Amino acid sequence: FSASSTGFSKTNVGGPASSFGIWHKLVEDGTVPAIVEKYGLNVERIHTHIGSGSDPAIWQSVATKSLSFCKIFPTVTALNLGGGYKVGRNPGEPSTDLQEIGQPVTEAFKTFAADNDGRELRLEIEPGTYLVAMAGALVSTVQDKVFTTGDDSHVFLKMDAGMTDVLRPSLYGAIHPLTIFPGTGKTEDVGDETESVVVVGHCCESGDLMTPEAGEPESLGERELRKAEIGDIIVMDGSGAYCAGMSTKNYNSFPEAPEVFVDDKGDVHLIRARQPVEDIWGNECTPEGLF
Repeated sequence: FSASSTGFSKTNVGGPASSFGIWHKLVEDGTVPAIVEKYGLNVERIHTHIGSGSDPAIWQSVATKSLSFCKIFPTVTALNLGGGYKVGRNPGEPSTDLQEIGQPVTEAFKTFAADNDGRELRLEIEPGTYLVAMAGALVSTVQDKVFTTGDDSHVFLKMDAGMTDVLRPSLYGAIHPLTIFPGTGKTEDVGDETESVVVVGHCCESGDLMTPEAGEPESLGERELRKAEIGDIIVMDGSGAYCAGMSTKNYNSFPEAPEVFVDDKGDVHLIRARQPVEDIWGNECTPEGLF
């Protein structure tokens, strides 16, 4: 479909290097239509998803290509273009402009209708991350601070959370905003002094890294943050999507963290209780007579 979907990456779900879905050539060469006819299937929807990002030209290309599949099956009433709407989690990082990418898609749908006797299709999208990524934050504390010396030395801040709560940095090399607040909770204790640190999680894994180099989950990245002490608060923003739901739950026997919801009045509500540690092994069984 585009230059962005010709190679392998952990966030690329389209192109010849992806295992997802049905390879589009099998639709075009008649293989899929033959299967549909053989089994008397009624194709109601075409669904494509390649993680298209924020480039309007790519969205237009995806929409046009996907609409060509709809033309093959006259029973199709809806086209789902999936998600992939980029969210700018960090300062200076752009977010997808829905109006900008929507215009060429709208034109593609109008052209399809005009070329197919007025046949109008329902457009479906999956904007979950776009809607909620910035609606959640991981609130943790600095439970330890260590340093190494010599070449390639670093100062490390160790959180009492990690890949058990937010896996994106370890898996994708994703960059999340991090902010240090004083453990006292007092504004006057915020301080102006900063230092360059590597932030890591609490798991016994060198890969439990919260500050990788961008797109390089196995490369340590340093961040310039307010100078922190043990007991200070560290907040990871942009944690509302692909974080709790994708976490390495119960790894190293860490219980699932609680979640709270802040309503439009500023009131706080518990929406998921902290997991009792006993629940971690609650489903384990000992077969009779084994020991």
